[in-house]
Amino acid sequence: MDIFKSYDIRGLYPQEINEDKAFRIGQSIGTFIKNKPIFVNYDNRKGSVEIKQNFIAGLLKVGATVYELGMGPVTVSAFASFVEDAYGVCISASHNPKEYTGILMYKKGVTVTPEPIKAVYTSGKFRDKRGKPIPFGYDGKYIDYITREMGKLDIRVGIDSMGGSTTYIAPFVFGRVGAKVNSLRTSTSQDFYGKVPEPLAENARELCELVRKEKLDFGLQLDADGDRCLIVDDSGKALDPMVTAMVLIKHLKLNRTAATIACSSRLEAYTDVKYTKTGRPNVEAKMKTGKYDFGVETASHFYFGAYYPFSDGILTGLLIASIIKKTGRKLSELVEEFPQIYYKNISLKFDSAEKIKHKMASIKKNLKQYKNQIKLDGVKVPLHDGFMLFRPSNTEPLIRVYYEGMTESALKRIGRLVNTVIA
Repeated sequence: MDIFKSYDIRGLYPQEINEDKAFRIGQSIGTFIKNKPIFVNYDNRKGSVEIKQNFIAGLLKVGATVYELGMGPVTVSAFASFVEDAYGVCISASHNPKEYTGILMYKKGVTVTPEPIKAVYTSGKFRDKRGKPIPFGYDGKYIDYITREMGKLDIRVGIDSMGGSTTYIAPFVFGRVGAKVNSLRTSTSQDFYGKVPEPLAENARELCELVRKEKLDFGLQLDADGDRCLIVDDSGKALDPMVTAMVLIKHLKLNRTAATIACSSRLEAYTDVKYTKTGRPNVEAKMKTGKYDFGVETASHFYFGAYYPFSDGILTGLLIASIIKKTGRKLSELVEEFPQIYYKNISLKFDSAEKIKHKMASIKKNLKQYKNQIKLDGVKVPLHDGFMLFRPSNTEPLIRVYYEGMTESALKRIGRLVNTVIA
């Protein structure tokens, strides 16, 4: 598979991305950014330190000024790029399994897609100028920024960083605002304690039990690089990301929302929704215009226009905490105000792009009977009581299938339609 994906550079370590390739990628990015400074941090997965060292060596080889931020979440390097009008890179494969590594790049808080980097990488035409490494700390500025208006949030929170790059910083942030923190895991783990480091209900069972057992106000699970999160209410229930979005929208008065095409149509009852293609660059493009209060993806990315264009799991947790504190109510009570979400997604796996293309052609043929189609991203078919959506993944060799019903019986009926379409 090509390591230059739609949003970032990502692949298996060391089969697809190794130290030599990291050096060349560093040369490519350093040549591309010319004289702009670049802030670099890394996550704690296997190979991250080696990839980081060689990547930075490549940057220095072509004259880049490199601010080395150490181990931490992508949100810190993205924040540094936003504040300093610079570039930021995190050596991370985000929520992917432990076998992967990657290079996630931002400019002024917005994802830099890798097409121009790939062009330089392929050409082999690099600058020849000695750069300058500068050890630098940015955690403090980031923490000050996201906690600046929180006040004292004397609530009880359970945190599960799954052994990822937020393991140390997330408890510190919540301690800063006066919360009592109960961390499920207190040290990092290169294999994420045997989990795929993605904030999903099936990965949050231990956190749900911790919240119930310790009678906490809520739980926060973060992915490996910290830009995504899952919220657990005080009853120990893992919330659907769309329910979390509705809580945030209503209680923070977020009136204009950029939502990816797969998001629940339930959001439309609470905010003015503009749908986008799936993927963080597409939401960030809306957020950076300053016209949107909120952004959301089904994959538990939450964006807040009052802060910056990129998504942030720790910030999301702080804002949930602020809502609990401000309302004086239990999160489970707040959730009861919203309709139940009847929503499912399926991933169809393939071993080649050609097979994905062939399957999508078959799906489109089976959908010909539906005249009202939205082709913003894949094919979405609105129905009178829900929708179904079929789209190739931009990050993995998958076709993503999403469907929603307004009732449980509608979900089952639409599920049967989906099975017929993908058969």
